[in-house]
Amino acid sequence: MKEIKSTKVNYKLLIFSLFFTFSLLVEADTVLLNIYTIPILVILILLSFYQIIINREGITKKTLIIPFFKTVKKWREIKYYVTVTEYNFDHFSNYNNGYKSVLETTFLNSILKQKSIRSSLGEILRISNCIWFIDQQSKVCLRLDMDKYSNSDEVLKSIQNNEISYGDEFEVNQPSFPFIGYKKFDELYFPRNPEELALLEEKLTEPEKIKLNNLRKRKEKGDKVYLISRDLNLNMFFDKTE
Repeated sequence: MKEIKSTKVNYKLLIFSLFFTFSLLVEADTVLLNIYTIPILVILILLSFYQIIINREGITKKTLIIPFFKTVKKWREIKYYVTVTEYNFDHFSNYNNGYKSVLETTFLNSILKQKSIRSSLGEILRISNCIWFIDQQSKVCLRLDMDKYSNSDEVLKSIQNNEISYGDEFEVNQPSFPFIGYKKFDELYFPRNPEELALLEEKLTEPEKIKLNNLRKRKEKGDKVYLISRDLNLNMFFDKTE
């Protein structure tokens, strides 16, 4: 198997680090810009550059300039991968009051070229096409944002040749990854049959059950409810055409 390498730049972290450093230099803020903050800013800039390596052994994700910051997953450690379209709240859309924020947002959007939509709740959501890798303990052990790698088509083909897919493609609204490798991937969150769907419905909170019943009533009346259900994280109960 040919080894595949792909690079990625975390533009948000890079721009934040450079902008913060530039601001301190312009304002000559010697209190903040000292021997303690300079190394931190340098490290943040270095951590903005990533690389993934895919070979017959597995997947390695590491920082490009400081390679000992890395995650290595063998193919035998991975149970399957899940193709997920993530809809994440656009925090930058709320900070457009000052000219600096406008310039920063415009520059960031021109680099990322990330698609965005307005949710049924009026929020601006950015769309990320990702792959979640699930380990033998059913935990999310690795996440790749496929839109941000230099040769994502080649990377995806290699993954498909080496690993089993969970099944259908899923859409998730504002997923949370506080600790990669510690977040439990509940298979019932992505039900594939009526039995799993019924078990998931039993686990919903009372407010979620009320929202689900209201959506079902609207569906019976002929309303399109899938997009609303996605914004409420209840889209697993509806088809994309509904």
